[in-house]
Amino acid sequence: MKTQGLVTSYSKLSDAHLDLKAQSIILALTGNLNFPLTAPTLANFTLFKTTYTTALAKAVSRERNTIAQKLAARTTLLLNMKLLAINIESLALGDRVKLVSSGFDLTNDGELVTPIVTPTDFILSDGLNAGEMKFSIKGVKDASSYLFEICLEEVVTEDSKWTSKATTLREHTFTNLPSRTLIHGRVAAIGRKSQEAFTGVLTRVVQ
Repeated sequence: MKTQGLVTSYSKLSDAHLDLKAQSIILALTGNLNFPLTAPTLANFTLFKTTYTTALAKAVSRERNTIAQKLAARTTLLLNMKLLAINIESLALGDRVKLVSSGFDLTNDGELVTPIVTPTDFILSDGLNAGEMKFSIKGVKDASSYLFEICLEEVVTEDSKWTSKATTLREHTFTNLPSRTLIHGRVAAIGRKSQEAFTGVLTRVVQ
């Protein structure tokens, strides 16, 4: 019988999705009695993730230095995710329940992956305060998380820059937006095997 293993490479994930995946692993390992001590330690892995999250936010400016810092932080995070997955595999000794509890994805064992569907009832609405825009959707079955994205460019193109927020909630409010500015928004449902399905793009003027 083939021993179940963990996915060790997440290099194909988008920047925002990688940030979300790392966070889900941290949440899964926090207080997890199956893995009380890992290598790297949970504290160190959390530090790598925090550094990446900070660099990701700064890279929105598209300045050369901030992009370089983000790429460096991404490389470090991916390396430590790989090391952590390998370490957890060795500690779990093939126990599927323990592996699943780690927050990492399992390697393909022939299990059919359920396709993720596009979120419905996508609505943009004013937040409670000026400069806020609330995104909301109907929850998607089998979605492990959602990715909310906003674009402040006048026209959306393939090269447009999107600011992303990953969360397990079905709504999110973007704040500190310039008033009387037209924004574009979209949302993706993310499956447990990294499937994703985006809504169409909606537009609305910030109050």
